[in-house]
Amino acid sequence: MTTIDALLLKIVNFSEPTIEEQIASRDSRVLRSLASSINTHLFITENQSQLLVKILRENSEKIPVFSEEIKTALVTPSWSKTFRRIEQVKKLYIDRDAEQEFVIFIEFTFSSNIRKILQNISEKIENLTTTQTHKRWQAALTESNIVHLYEALAPLEFEIDDTITGHYRTIKSWSKTEIDNQFLITNIIHPNFQKSITADLGIETTIDQNIINDRSMRYQYRVENPKNPGENLVEYMATRSKTKVWIDKKEHELNEVIAGLIQLKRLPLLVVFDTVITNKYFENLELLSAALEKNNIVNRIGVYFRLANDESGKTFNQFIAEKNYNYNLTTDTQVACVSSGKLPKFFLKTAWRPMSVITLDTRMGLRHGKTAVYSNCCDLVIEYAEQPSIMEQTKLNLCR
Repeated sequence: MTTIDALLLKIVNFSEPTIEEQIASRDSRVLRSLASSINTHLFITENQSQLLVKILRENSEKIPVFSEEIKTALVTPSWSKTFRRIEQVKKLYIDRDAEQEFVIFIEFTFSSNIRKILQNISEKIENLTTTQTHKRWQAALTESNIVHLYEALAPLEFEIDDTITGHYRTIKSWSKTEIDNQFLITNIIHPNFQKSITADLGIETTIDQNIINDRSMRYQYRVENPKNPGENLVEYMATRSKTKVWIDKKEHELNEVIAGLIQLKRLPLLVVFDTVITNKYFENLELLSAALEKNNIVNRIGVYFRLANDESGKTFNQFIAEKNYNYNLTTDTQVACVSSGKLPKFFLKTAWRPMSVITLDTRMGLRHGKTAVYSNCCDLVIEYAEQPSIMEQTKLNLCR
């Protein structure tokens, strides 16, 4: 009896008519591909054999020259070689990535089911990325990621290394209430905490609820029953859940944003101009200047980049000179302006650090580059634009 693989080779090698002239192009491409695999020493897998049998059964009547031979062979399918075995890999482990940072790796032989599970929990996993083949994924090494990945993949019989298992058991042994209570601001009595708050705000500063809420991310404490966000711009900034927030410039003027930062004691300020939307450099500089002046910020301002001396560039550079926005970066600088594409080296050599960051019309947001890394030192980064950046699609829902 003719084996199925030998029969396939006869069919694809027959030229009058060709297989492409008799059956659907999708099926003919699959048969050609399977024939190529059969001609190698690796042969085909069991799943591929089942696909081959299915296509032959569905198309036997469309291949009249081999119709009867196909029907006979399919009664009891046989093969000339044993099927190729695919090693099933399912591993969850910790290792170093290309930047030599420890991350969590999820490695598995391609499986649409596993891939779907990872996609379903992707919103819960920080920095989840994958290779083009989707056989190896990685995620940030965090407690939350360990718990979510362990609980999603352990039932699928993943080989999970002992380090992750140990971390998971430790994390699950914690009492959420007990841990939360340790970080309640009313329970923190360590003198260094008090010193840090005093150095930040000053002894005579009146500390209202907005400032208490605002500093919770900076100093990693928790506020019991914080006020619901959304009543106004300042309260939204103060009760943010992430370091990055978007403010719609169609709903709020820039001077409102800066006024809110002053109220929250959030100066000095770093302002980032987008290098992509170059035609808005001067427009945004004028907008910033007017907003600063409305808030009585008229000195100790530095714009630390210039444009080429073409028509628009000269206007931009001349405006900086007229407004005296050439203040050297020192510890008493109130506002510093840079472009998103390049951070001057002297920023790394001075003690000046921003208390807040505003990005103007950034399409991609602060995700990559030296300016983005530098801005990560700040726990309040505001995207001020008509739409949220492509990379940061979290919208502020502010009451008008």
